[in-house]
Amino acid sequence: MFSTTFDREKKIWFGKRIAPFHHESVSVGRAIYYTLSMNREKVAQICDNSGLCVTNGEILDQMLTIASNLLDRGAKRDSVIAIMARNGHLIAPTIFTAFFLAIPVNTLDPNYTVDETAHMFSQTKPSIVFCDHENYETVKNAIAKIGSNIKVINFGERISNVDNIEDYLEKTGHEQSLDFAEVNTKTCALILCSSGTTGLSKGVSLSHQHLLYAFAQPTFLQNWENGTMLGFSSLYWLSGMIHLLATTFLGIKRVITTENFTSDLSLNIIQKYKVTHLISPPVQAAKILENKSLIPDSLCSVREYILGGSVVPKEIWSKLQTYLKNGCVQIVYGMSELGFASRQNNDMSTYSVGKLGPGFNAKIVDDDNRNLNVDEVGEVCFKPQFRFLGYYGNDKATEEMIDEDGWVHTGDIGRIDEDGCLHVTDRKKEIMKYSNHHVSPSEIEGIIISHPDVTFVAVVGIPDLVYTDLPAAVVVRKEGATVSEGEISDLVASKLSDTKHLRGGVYFVDQLPLTPSGKVQKAKVKEIAIEFYKSRQ
Repeated sequence: MFSTTFDREKKIWFGKRIAPFHHESVSVGRAIYYTLSMNREKVAQICDNSGLCVTNGEILDQMLTIASNLLDRGAKRDSVIAIMARNGHLIAPTIFTAFFLAIPVNTLDPNYTVDETAHMFSQTKPSIVFCDHENYETVKNAIAKIGSNIKVINFGERISNVDNIEDYLEKTGHEQSLDFAEVNTKTCALILCSSGTTGLSKGVSLSHQHLLYAFAQPTFLQNWENGTMLGFSSLYWLSGMIHLLATTFLGIKRVITTENFTSDLSLNIIQKYKVTHLISPPVQAAKILENKSLIPDSLCSVREYILGGSVVPKEIWSKLQTYLKNGCVQIVYGMSELGFASRQNNDMSTYSVGKLGPGFNAKIVDDDNRNLNVDEVGEVCFKPQFRFLGYYGNDKATEEMIDEDGWVHTGDIGRIDEDGCLHVTDRKKEIMKYSNHHVSPSEIEGIIISHPDVTFVAVVGIPDLVYTDLPAAVVVRKEGATVSEGEISDLVASKLSDTKHLRGGVYFVDQLPLTPSGKVQKAKVKEIAIEFYKSRQ
């Protein structure tokens, strides 16, 4: 399903076109209703924390009961429901309820601070927020900060004078008489938060049709029959939403946990449930590869290991493949505003982020917005069949992201080769300049990560009045490793031209600042590097 053809005259690449399976008036919730009702006895989800298994029918009944209770208590289509919680066993029926009622749902990071939470609440203005017992105080303080009266419903242990999700699982008696909500191409189903790696998050509005086209058809996952899928991302992340929706529509058993990722826990779950599909950022894959208990057969059940969310080092991609005796590593590329725009196919051996997804057009443009040819490097732009609806309540940001011809400008630098494979090399805003020469952080990172004693690295620019940026590397060494700053600097100097040498220094840290999904927070890395640099002057 992922393929690329090229129009050499227009210099535009095209993905495969497939007809939508659902009519534009069908909501995600209605499609879920029919999917779950077709095979009520099938086990849909296993919670590793408790061992609780739930069937399609049980999730469907919970969805209808929560929906009935919300309507009885005044829930309206013109409101927003927010969810700020980990992957507990009642997350699925709760978000399915919002889809069923056609109420937009905004999924927040359960690790958000009060200020970050208040910022999103002020944008999306939810009438109801579901949260975990553990982050209730954050939610309460965020609501107070913006002077709102948002209703709070909590998961887990009861809180005095606060509604609990169990209150909404009491039968009302009219669950089976609920009407299906009709939608159209402009009806918002989901408001994802942009990842916030470069500033405060924005609300990315996605339609019902967008979600159904992307995740309700067997296009994203391959070899999925009788599968079991594991992912640690919460619903704040696009990967978490894929874990939930793709498993639901394709009938794949879903393994969830409220625990944070560790390589030990991941390997234990993979072996316990014979996991066939994984989805994670590359940092989690790197930690699995470092785990001392990893043996040649540890990942023998895995058919697909899907990596995305940040640049996947070639070393990790190729090394991980040696452990997948019965499967393959798949690099994917996407963003909240697009979904997953490209991915590798099972038969691909080329290191890239793959070919275009169904319904995607792509072009590479230079600084003057002129279309570039095969293998020419520039900004990656997409025109998807179902474009995102814009940033919720932020028309200005929407206009900056989408040009007048409907192209989404990703801010990523890349090229498409003769075989139609997309290669993403850098973020446009992260490209450095040394003495008027463009310097690619990813190119330097690729050299450093090849060193056997290096686990992670991030390259940033130290501001300089004369040279603009001095390339600097912040490095995490493998446990017990003794590689020195000089060795790292010499390695880069031996591989790259003079303008790309590490004049800003090499600095070792125990860990890089990451988002909860494993993306490197380059702004914070830069602050760390600048402090180290100043301390040596």
